[in-house]
Amino acid sequence: MLPNSHIAYTWLALDLAQEWLGVEPEADYRLIAIAAAGPDLIDKPLAAAYFYRRYKSAVLFAHTLLVNLLVLWATLGRFRSIGVYVAAFLGHALLDRLWMFPNTFYWPLRGWRFHVWGKRGSEQEKIGMAYWIAFTRRPELWGWELGGVLALILFVWRRRLHRWENLRRFLYTGQVVR
Repeated sequence: MLPNSHIAYTWLALDLAQEWLGVEPEADYRLIAIAAAGPDLIDKPLAAAYFYRRYKSAVLFAHTLLVNLLVLWATLGRFRSIGVYVAAFLGHALLDRLWMFPNTFYWPLRGWRFHVWGKRGSEQEKIGMAYWIAFTRRPELWGWELGGVLALILFVWRRRLHRWENLRRFLYTGQVVR
């Protein structure tokens, strides 16, 4: 899934949870965006720097069940104030459907290798081409991305971010108008 869809789904889910479940109303949506894309923000630079040459993958450690459990364990009960950001980080695995890629999700329990996209790897040097190949071979990915666009449109509409004053507040403070 592309980063914009991770962020859009997470923003909409948080917005709905704030309204219906009373989840932390003062969450900073800018930090939520960083947390929602967190595993990619960790793994992609690692892949570019070294690990792609070794593992032929750009979905590495931060996408594993081990790291997600460690993040949950490290924050559970200790730092309740960042719980919403931890949930956004953990939601990344859910949105990526990582259980469908057992070599990565259960790493290192299934060995030291990570899931490789296609026959030639994720082509980290040509990430645009890797996404093009993935999207042409797996048409269901278009549905997930279209869903991300719709989630973003719904979020913008619900919070009236099409109005300049609301958008400005959102960009400067990370808060939405309730």
